[in-house]
Amino acid sequence: MRRGIAAEYPSEQALLAAIRLVRARGIARLEAYSPIPSHRIDAALGARRSPLAIAAGAGAIAGAVGGYFLQWLLVAYLYPVDAGSRPPHMPLAFAIITIEMGFLFGALAVVAAFLAGSRLVKLWEPIFEVPGFTSATRDAFWLAIDADDPRWRRPDIEQAVRDSEPSRVHGFGGAG
Repeated sequence: MRRGIAAEYPSEQALLAAIRLVRARGIARLEAYSPIPSHRIDAALGARRSPLAIAAGAGAIAGAVGGYFLQWLLVAYLYPVDAGSRPPHMPLAFAIITIEMGFLFGALAVVAAFLAGSRLVKLWEPIFEVPGFTSATRDAFWLAIDADDPRWRRPDIEQAVRDSEPSRVHGFGGAG
């Protein structure tokens, strides 16, 4: 969110009421900042389920297939060794490394997807310049409305936010 309006609320209930009020006016691009995790805020914002499970599954499958293929390539195809009259390709011998590679690549995929999805590689956002925004980590609830929303009209949005009775309202990123 590059620019918009941010409003501070003293409680979770006040923030939920503000989200409902602003969404009723047709604004869809909202973001809430809260000092505690809340499923009710996520539900009010219409947050979707996290795609991390898909990333974990894809990474695990890629790691397992890659680990198994590498073992087969090296042990059974390129350098077959007859040790104890066993066949060069014995899947049971490859099982442990295959499972471990699945775990490893699944975990690495989750870390990469988490960093990319939560935008933690971005060190600064314009909303950080709002006076008092640091209270979002301690005791206050914030609602940010994106100015890139198709229904953005500053006077209407600002009136809707003021109708929800916030503690304070600030523009950020050049929006006011």
